[in-house]
Amino acid sequence: MKDTIVATATPQVEKGAIGIVRMSGERALEIVRKVFDAQGFESVEPNKMYLGRITTKNFNDRAFCMYCKAPKSYTGEDIVELHTHGGKIIVQGVIRELVALGARPAAPGEFTKRAYLNGKLNLAEAEGLADMINAQSEAEVNQAYRLMKGEVSKGIEQIKTMLLTASANIEVALDYPEELLEDTISPTLALLNNAKTELKNLYETSKSATVAREGVSIALAGLTNVGKSSLMNAILKDERAIVTDIAGTTRDVLAGSFMLDGVNVEVLDTAGIRDSDDPVEKIGIERATRAIEGADLVLFVSDTSEEESQEEKDLYASFKNKKIIRVANKGDIAKYPRECDIITEAKSGKNVDKLVALISESLDLNKRLQAPALTRERQIFAVGEALEAVNSAIDGLNINATLDCVVVDVKTAYSALASLTGEDVAENVVEEIFSKFCVGK
Repeated sequence: MKDTIVATATPQVEKGAIGIVRMSGERALEIVRKVFDAQGFESVEPNKMYLGRITTKNFNDRAFCMYCKAPKSYTGEDIVELHTHGGKIIVQGVIRELVALGARPAAPGEFTKRAYLNGKLNLAEAEGLADMINAQSEAEVNQAYRLMKGEVSKGIEQIKTMLLTASANIEVALDYPEELLEDTISPTLALLNNAKTELKNLYETSKSATVAREGVSIALAGLTNVGKSSLMNAILKDERAIVTDIAGTTRDVLAGSFMLDGVNVEVLDTAGIRDSDDPVEKIGIERATRAIEGADLVLFVSDTSEEESQEEKDLYASFKNKKIIRVANKGDIAKYPRECDIITEAKSGKNVDKLVALISESLDLNKRLQAPALTRERQIFAVGEALEAVNSAIDGLNINATLDCVVVDVKTAYSALASLTGEDVAENVVEEIFSKFCVGK
């Protein structure tokens, strides 16, 4: 018989409105009846909240209790939840009492691990749940939710079905080579090519997960005194950068961030790039160049109150390999219009919201975050391994390699995908995944 485990399901803070204590296991109901009493609880109905009293060795509390009967519960086992008042002393005291009555303190992630072992969710979905809890941006929450609810797993299952059929075709051809070989190769190649396409698409989604997790960066670039700092302040809606009429005010890379479509966007205000003998300004220009090179998007800012110089033309041309939005700033005092993507007035904020929308469009954030994504190195490695094996199988069929070798490649691809969802994975990998969960989840 498995141990009955117990832990708090709410953050351990000194004070709170509610504290939830959760037990899972065969003895959960038996143990809770020793501390909780409510009208009708003797013949408790599953999935119903009962208001009653908790009695421990040292104190009493008025609380709710809910019972979820196996297998219709989160873990697939009997679960009991006590909703107490949220003081830390109360929650700890209730847990201590339940442990004294036969429950065991749960290990990190043990509730979700039991859900996985009892077939309530697969390993990839469990990882999505952990990613949701640890998310640092709304986009990361959204990607993790897609993983948790099985969108990635659904695609994996479809690919596995293709691989199973391909493997079966080859096995039949091995048994009856003369009769079925010609009829087998063509449909098997079609299946493997479809699997390859799906695997490549899935592999590419890891880039979307990186965007959701790490965000993106945009760098403001241009000559000195064109309004980059004012534009940064307008985008952030905060006086982050010092603004003066003196050229070369910004001598280092200033950073600020804001949320765009749920993604964290880091805005980098760089030093104006020009020839300078000032050693401090030269360091700032070097740092600006590095920041621009590493940015996902460059906002090239021009001063439309000044005539375009050859220096500005050359600087703009130097960014030809970067994704770029050309911003014509100081539109309120414009004398020399520029070829540009947008005209702004940084000081008044005019068209800044339109610029932000253009940033989103240029980075293609909405589209990049719509597809279900691989969020962890383990998942990316498994899909990469499967893709490599499928490519090897396709090459083998195309050059009429021995079918025994081809079927090994197909089975290798299948095993890699099975490890992603947890059907064929080492116990130490499972332990490592759940050890990163919080206690009580």
